[in-house]
Amino acid sequence: MGRPAVGQTEKELVKKLDTARSLTKSEPEKAFTLATAVVEESSQLQEKLLLGKAQLIRGKILLQFGLFQPATEAFYEAEHLFEDLGQLLLLAQANNALGEVYYKIKTPEEALARHEKALKLFQKKHDREGEAETKGFIGGMYEKMGNYPRALDYQWEALELFEILGLKGHLAFVRENIGSIHEDLERFDSAYYNFHKAYLLNTEIGDSLRLVGNLNNLGDVFRKTQRPEKGLAYSKEAAELSARLGFLDAQNSALVDISKAYAEMGDHDKAYRYLEQSRQLSDVVYSEESARQIAIQEAQNNLYTKNQQISQLEQMREFDAIVKWLLISLVGLLCVLGWVIFNRQKLKIKNNKEMLQQQQEILQVKERLIATEKENRQLLELKIKTEDQAHSKSLTAQTLHLIDKNQMLEGIQVKLKNILEENPKDQKKKIRNLIKEIDFNFSHDTDWDDFKNNFEKVHQDFFKNLQQRTEGLTPAEMKLASLMRLNLNSKEVASTLGISMDSLRISRYRLRKKLKLEKGDSLQQFILCI
Repeated sequence: MGRPAVGQTEKELVKKLDTARSLTKSEPEKAFTLATAVVEESSQLQEKLLLGKAQLIRGKILLQFGLFQPATEAFYEAEHLFEDLGQLLLLAQANNALGEVYYKIKTPEEALARHEKALKLFQKKHDREGEAETKGFIGGMYEKMGNYPRALDYQWEALELFEILGLKGHLAFVRENIGSIHEDLERFDSAYYNFHKAYLLNTEIGDSLRLVGNLNNLGDVFRKTQRPEKGLAYSKEAAELSARLGFLDAQNSALVDISKAYAEMGDHDKAYRYLEQSRQLSDVVYSEESARQIAIQEAQNNLYTKNQQISQLEQMREFDAIVKWLLISLVGLLCVLGWVIFNRQKLKIKNNKEMLQQQQEILQVKERLIATEKENRQLLELKIKTEDQAHSKSLTAQTLHLIDKNQMLEGIQVKLKNILEENPKDQKKKIRNLIKEIDFNFSHDTDWDDFKNNFEKVHQDFFKNLQQRTEGLTPAEMKLASLMRLNLNSKEVASTLGISMDSLRISRYRLRKKLKLEKGDSLQQFILCI
């Protein structure tokens, strides 16, 4: 059978790529495998446009699983290909994708620059949908940078464009972004209005995943406006819907909101029970994400291995061609000489041929050994990297769990203190005891040991190096330093330690003094560099 025509092969690759694109959200592992196959085949066929599109899909899936480095590499390759081919719309998409990566690694200025570059390209090509979507991204960046007026301006511009285009799904997304900005500004009526608008739009188009997010946002607004009973109904509906559809992350978020609502209503048993359900669900989500990450890493490694094998085969072909020409030349020379001194050189020619064959076999064996050793080293590096990422995710999950827990306890503590001023004297003693018990829980949190063990796995020798730079730190100062090493903000650090912002400033000053930092030196940068 002959080889398939190039046109037929290209159509098959396009079909495979469309399938991968449609499975990106529902079956990311299968989508990644298909896109990787397209990368391999389009590379062999020199189909640069298909290669760039496949890399764009692969990068988005890698980004979805938090694999930022390989995602960035895929996006950069796609960007270079689209730039060389003059594909401006696809180049704009690649810039938006790189902007999302920069946002994830907490560099909003770089992300903003990428989105602004994408916006210019969409405007140049008069692509209004791409322009509107990019303005939404830019508004999100300004929100993260605390520039709420500019964030609202860009979100409203995006909303107007989507209304003209009649894209209800995008309209709902922008409404949700506007509601989030108003919520940050504590304009809860406006936040509720926009969240409810997004809810109605997603209900109309049947977007179940975003409906869960809308319900969570509505419940959060009611809880923040001291109406936890009404917010509880929305949060429970979100939990039931996400559980029915299998959206574990959204279900986990809803369970946390339910716990907070019960805490504000004074039902601490139910608050703790739902918080424990959230913790157990977080473990399930983490396990599933780890399995998916390993599958994606294996596919990534297989692609790299195949590329290496192709390169080695090409090198071997070149080497074989050189050896063959050398052998032909040598045999020709020997034949010429043989006509002159045939009888004397006959045995010598035979020996030379055998020697050349042996050397070629030895060289091939050495090349295979080198290739095998290189593959083993790469697999070991991949295993170490995967374990480090797993420890890092576990540490982050524990930290977030600790922050949520302490924030809930702080809320309970404030409410109980308010009740203490109003209730009869016989209840005051019980409430004082409960406040002491909460304070004791803050200072003797058993989660610290698990946190410390996971922290030392990710940041090896951190505590040892820190102790060597000073005469000795207290356990509280070591805990403060480890939370700063995780790059948490001051509010999150204070919440985790169970102290006020004033107490945190005093603790930071004492730590600076023990570390003997000069005036003007950044304590945060010093700890991050250890």
